[in-house]
Amino acid sequence: MNTRSRSGHEPIATDSPEISGATADSVDGGTRSAGVSRFGELYENAISVLLEEAITDHWVETRAGRTHVLTAGDPTAPPVMVFQGGNVTNPVTLAWVQGLADAYYLIAPDTPGQPGWSDPHEPDEYGPWVVDVLDGLGIDRAAMVGMSHGGGILLETAVHAPDRITGAVLVAPAGFGTPLSPALARIVALSLVYRAVPRRGLLTRALAPMFSDSIRSVDDVVIETVGQALRTGDLKAAFPGPDDPAALAGFDAPTLLVLGERDPFFPAGRIRPQVKQTLPSLVECLTLAGERHFLSTTGQGRATDHIRTFLAELYGPEE
Repeated sequence: MNTRSRSGHEPIATDSPEISGATADSVDGGTRSAGVSRFGELYENAISVLLEEAITDHWVETRAGRTHVLTAGDPTAPPVMVFQGGNVTNPVTLAWVQGLADAYYLIAPDTPGQPGWSDPHEPDEYGPWVVDVLDGLGIDRAAMVGMSHGGGILLETAVHAPDRITGAVLVAPAGFGTPLSPALARIVALSLVYRAVPRRGLLTRALAPMFSDSIRSVDDVVIETVGQALRTGDLKAAFPGPDDPAALAGFDAPTLLVLGERDPFFPAGRIRPQVKQTLPSLVECLTLAGERHFLSTTGQGRATDHIRTFLAELYGPEE
């Protein structure tokens, strides 16, 4: 495993002597595939713009290929693994909960097949990959937070290796279906038009219904990252999650659910009853009034506060 520290505002230095030759190749051209390099600059910009916490880069060998991991916080603090949302880079959604790094060791792997530095191919199953990441970092068990696409990964892990999860936090999670609605149909239609005619105006019209904040106030790096994913990614790719939701009946780790009332992908009114029926270990459901899929700055703060309280009950009060 290769490790390197940097601040949240320091660009990556691919010629650093602390990085092995193989790792440097993976980061700076060389053996890095085109599917990864398309998001390289956007990834580093997201770190500079969105992350205030000092971070460390790690590389871990897994059955899904080499996996890049960001960590923040004290490595001796209770571990919390954070799974990124889909069609954005890892720093974009890590930023939502970065405030937890003052009390917890945040571990955020780049999901294979999603924008980032990890292998560009999506694995058949995510659960074994999560186990490999934990083993590669020498971590037995961790609390886990999954945002959107990452929620589906967390659920697959809950079926494959429930004993590795101390507690689960699902934020606007995939894995419970995506009900069709006029808002979602509009997003899909505009996204397809943007893919064919990549103009900024079409992109912002497609994205506006996803964001709780005004699209004009959203950081450019976030908009550009989603735009890149829409132009180059597989729009037919399915969300992760257990093939049979009934398999979650035996998952007994305490679980917190956070939903946006107006989320066009996973609306609270439709998803909440499914989660309550599927996850007997659900201890709390927080519905954020007025919030959509991408939480507002205020929504991120409220979610982080609830997650902090939830983690304190799992691990004990912060010192």
